[in-house]
Amino acid sequence: MTSFGPDSRTGGEPRETRRHRLPAAAFAELARGSGGQAVVARLRAGQRSRAMLLLRALIDLSSRHPGLPGPLPPPRVAWELLLTVERHRAAEVDRILLHPQVGAWLSRALRALRGRGTPDVPLWREVGHVHAVAASAALRSGIAFRATVPVRHGGVMIPALGFARLPEGAGDIAEVRADGRGQRTVRAATGGVHLPRDLTGDAPGWSAVRRLRGGHGPLAYAFPLDDLDPYRNFLRPLPPERLGEDAVTRWATGFARAWPLVAEQSNVDPAGVAACLASVVPVPGVAGAEAFSASSPEAHGCVLLSPHDDPESLAASLIHETQHIKLSALLDLVPLIDGGLEEIHYAPWRSDPRPLRGILQGVYAFLGVTGFWQARRATAAPGGARRAATLEFALRRTQTAAGLRALREHARLTAMGERFLDGIAERLAPWLGEPVADDLLGTVDDLATDHRIVHRMRHLRPDEEGVNAWAHARRRGQEPPVAAPGTAVLTARTGGHGPQLRLALARIHARDPAALARAADGSAPPPPGLHTAPSRAELAWAAGDRDAALRASRAVLDRDPDDVTAWSMLTLALPPGPAKAALTTRPELVLALHRALRKGGGEGPDPTALAVWAARGLTG
Repeated sequence: MTSFGPDSRTGGEPRETRRHRLPAAAFAELARGSGGQAVVARLRAGQRSRAMLLLRALIDLSSRHPGLPGPLPPPRVAWELLLTVERHRAAEVDRILLHPQVGAWLSRALRALRGRGTPDVPLWREVGHVHAVAASAALRSGIAFRATVPVRHGGVMIPALGFARLPEGAGDIAEVRADGRGQRTVRAATGGVHLPRDLTGDAPGWSAVRRLRGGHGPLAYAFPLDDLDPYRNFLRPLPPERLGEDAVTRWATGFARAWPLVAEQSNVDPAGVAACLASVVPVPGVAGAEAFSASSPEAHGCVLLSPHDDPESLAASLIHETQHIKLSALLDLVPLIDGGLEEIHYAPWRSDPRPLRGILQGVYAFLGVTGFWQARRATAAPGGARRAATLEFALRRTQTAAGLRALREHARLTAMGERFLDGIAERLAPWLGEPVADDLLGTVDDLATDHRIVHRMRHLRPDEEGVNAWAHARRRGQEPPVAAPGTAVLTARTGGHGPQLRLALARIHARDPAALARAADGSAPPPPGLHTAPSRAELAWAAGDRDAALRASRAVLDRDPDDVTAWSMLTLALPPGPAKAALTTRPELVLALHRALRKGGGEGPDPTALAVWAARGLTG
C-alpha cells in the first residue's frame, strides 16, 4: 500500500510513495464507458493518495498560520493520532481518507487557509475538523486515545459515524475519549454522551449515519444516507437535518426499486457503479424542476440526490453520477485535455454554456446513460414503457454524439485524451446505428432543435451595431446586408423553464399519446407529473398538432414578443422553408432584429415574415 505519511522510524520525514499505474486494459475499459470493481479500486487508490497529499498540505499550512490553532491542539496532533491508527489498523486510515465528506472538508479548509472562499465558521473550527477526522479513524480502530475536537451545531460530528448531541452551553470544544476496552465518550464542559458499542445504531444523544441496504442477485449495496455531516453537501455547509422515519423508508424503497435496473444492465458494469458510491446525500426537490443529482471531484464517491418520481430515473441518475465520479478520478491520474477551462461552448444537455472540461464530463456521463437506456429498451414492457425508454436512448445518444463532435473540433487533447475519445466513439457507434421509430426520431430532432434555439436566444447576443444595420435595411425595404452580425456569449444563467418541460411532455406522449391529445384539445387537464404548467403551444406540439402549435405560439408572440419558448415553438411548428431555416440556425439574430424594430413603441413585424427576410442574408 502507499504510505500514509511520515515514518516514525525516520524522524517524521515523508517516505517515498509508490507511483499509481493504470493498466492499458483498465484505461480502455473506462474509455468505453464502463469500469468494473477492480478498475474502480485503482481509481480509489489514486484518490486516497490525493487526500493524503491534501491533508499533509493542510498540516503544513496550518502550522504557519498566525490565527491557528485557536482553542484546539495544533493539527499536527491529529496527524500523529492518524499515524498511531495506521500502525494498528491501516485500513481505517484508508477508509476515513476516502470518505467523501472528508474530501469536501479538506478542499474547503485549504481554500480558507489560502484566503479564498467565504468560510461560515471561524478558521480554527474549519481547520480543527481534522481532529474529528482523526477521532473517527481512532474509534473504528479500537485503540485507546483522547482527541480534542470542535463543537458545531450543538454537538460533535464524527465523520462517517454519527453526531453526538451535547447538552446546552457545551462551549466551543469537546473531548472524544476511548479506553480501548469499549468505553467511549464525547464530553464537553456541561456534560457528555456515552457512545454505544455499536456505532451504527442510534442511542441517547447519538445519531448514527444511516445506511441504505439492499441488493439484487449477487450485487449488494450498503450506501450511507448522510443527513448529519456539515460537509455532506459539497455545495454549501449544512447543519444536521435528521430525516424522519417515513422519509428514510421512501429512500430505501426507491433504491430497492431502482437497483435491479442498474444490476440487470451490463453496458456500465454494475459492480463498478456500486464500488463508486460511497455516500448518498438527500436534498429537497425544487418546485418546478426535475429531480436533481450532482457529484463533485472534491467529494469522491458522494452523490447528492433529490427524490425521484420513478425507479428508471433514479437508476439513470446513479449511472450518470458514477460516470462523473470515475472520470474525475481518472483525470487526477491521466491528463486527457490541455486547459479546457478557458473556452465555453454549447452543451446539448445544459441550459448554460460549458467549458470543454465540462463537456468532456457530460459526454462521458451521457455515454453511460445512453448505455443504460439501450439496455432498458430491450427489457421494458412492450408499449408505452418501451417507447419511453427508446425515446430516452435516442435523445441521449444524439446529445453524446454532439458533445463528442464539439470535443473533436475544439479541445486540445493529449495523446491519452485522443485514445479516450476513440474509445467513446467506438462504444457509441453501434448505438447510433440502432433503428428507432420515425416518429420518435422526429421528436428527438425537435427536442435537440428546441434546446439549441433556447440556448442561443438566451446566451448569444448579436453585435448591436450589426443588428441596427440589418434593422435599418429592413425598415427601408432593402435586402439584408452582406455580413451577418457577430455574436458574444453570455455566461450567466437565465430564467425560464426551458426545454425540460418539452422533454417531459415528449416522455408522456411516448407512454400515453391519447392522454396528451386530450390535454391538448382541452377535454382533459394536463397529465400529472409535470413540474410546470405547459402552454397551449407546447401541448399542441407534443400532441403532434403542428397547426394548433403554430396558432398558439403566434398568439403568445403577439402578447409577448420576447417569449423565448414561443419563438422555439413557432420554429418547431413551421414547415420546412426559409423561415424555419433562419430560426433554426440564427434564432438570436431574428429575435434581436425583432427587438430593434420594436424600438420606439412599434409592434414589430410578423415573426415569420422577418425570419424569411433574414434568411436571404444568411444564405446569400
